Amino acid sequence: MMFKPNLDFLRALAVLLVLTAHIAGYTIRTNPVSFALGQLGVMLFFVHTSLVLMQSLERQQLDGAALLRAFYLQRACRIYPLAAVLLLGIYFFMDAQWTPFELAANLLLVQNLVYARYMSVVLWTLCLEVQMYLLLPLLFLLFRRRPLRWLVALWLVSIPLALLQPLVTARLSLFEFAPCFLTGVLAWRMQGRERLPGWLWPPLLALACAAFVAYAEPRANNYGRWLVCLAVGLAIPWLREMSAPRLNRASKFIAKYSYGIYLFHPPLMGLAFRTLDALHPFWQWSLFLSLLVLFTGLGYHLVELPMIRLGARWSARRAGAAMAAPAA
Repeated sequence: MMFKPNLDFLRALAVLLVLTAHIAGYTIRTNPVSFALGQLGVMLFFVHTSLVLMQSLERQQLDGAALLRAFYLQRACRIYPLAAVLLLGIYFFMDAQWTPFELAANLLLVQNLVYARYMSVVLWTLCLEVQMYLLLPLLFLLFRRRPLRWLVALWLVSIPLALLQPLVTARLSLFEFAPCFLTGVLAWRMQGRERLPGWLWPPLLALACAAFVAYAEPRANNYGRWLVCLAVGLAIPWLREMSAPRLNRASKFIAKYSYGIYLFHPPLMGLAFRTLDALHPFWQWSLFLSLLVLFTGLGYHLVELPMIRLGARWSARRAGAAMAAPAA
């Protein structure tokens, strides 16, 4: 995988914003600022996800059915195994009564499509990402050689569709966030324009974050979501990579373990700050941070990384077999 300090910083910032928002909700209480921070972190994840996956599709140098198979296989191996570990742990070891139907819906990450309860507060974003995965290869094939204005037109069309979605059905909640995902696709299509110094990236993100938190309404901030994603997505192609070794190393480390941090922190906070609320705050924090490091590290090295490698091997083998097959 290519080393992209700016994108590592974006992903690290996204997961830290979500973590900060949830910690504030558990230890203080959810307020407009913490809610906005959590929403902002998720929106940055959506931009990052679309951009890096479009770049991944470009690097694969495949086409047609071979491209779709390789992409879907790799994404399934990337997102489902660690989520399944979390969900099975919640199902068997937490007190809440979950039905087999709810477990199956959460394991498949189709909760919004079947109106199933989310077994963890962060899973609402994963089902949207999985549904966006189905569309990204199609967007790649459709727009990789077409003029940029076609993609801009699609982003503009996505706004009224997002506004109409709540009036049609809640099952299509992906459309509400489609403008956020599409800004990552715009950033991919505009890449190669680096003219601005990389040191501008952190202050630009800080400015976008401050504007979102200050002016977005906490419960109905779709316009704020779309605008902040558009601003971030349009800025990415113009910036050179940051040349700050310590910051880049820290960002790369956090980004590497970000999926585990994102998945495991809610149940661990529930354990430390609610189930064991009689403990002294020092021991609550010590327990939470220790278990978060432990579960994230074990999850990455025992589940996440092996499954990523397995998905890459499977997709490469299938792509090689398809290329070696004689033409009909």
